[in-house]
Amino acid sequence: MDTIKRKSLLYKSNVEYGDFTINPVLGCSHGCKYPCYAFMMAKRFGKVKNYEEWIKPKLVENCIDLLDKEIPKYYNKIESVQLCFSTDPFMMGYPEVKEMSLKIIKLLNDNKIKCRVLTKGILPTELGELSKENEYGISIVSLSD
Repeated sequence: MDTIKRKSLLYKSNVEYGDFTINPVLGCSHGCKYPCYAFMMAKRFGKVKNYEEWIKPKLVENCIDLLDKEIPKYYNKIESVQLCFSTDPFMMGYPEVKEMSLKIIKLLNDNKIKCRVLTKGILPTELGELSKENEYGISIVSLSD
């Protein structure tokens, strides 16, 4: 899996169910054919050139280093952190993404920060070992009526 580095990871959101957000991956292998908001925004702001690039996700390799620096900076402002608004934290076929997402959730929980997670993949059993305050969900998309 290709990787990228970012200058920041944790950012403020105006969404009511996750005041801060983390997207540890650029792109999404699900390749949803309906108008994917995350893809449209990534393309609009020059993060990806086209759909083919979008469906080849790139892991943010410096997630943990960034979080170690950013948690103290935002700690008093965070109610919860959403994984993820523009990718999938447990995308199928990418064990590296799963492992990074689990590390991120554990680090946040170790700092007494609640996580909210939404995936189209499968929620890993390891989540049962993390904070009971976390919230998990699975979204389902169908092409059939």
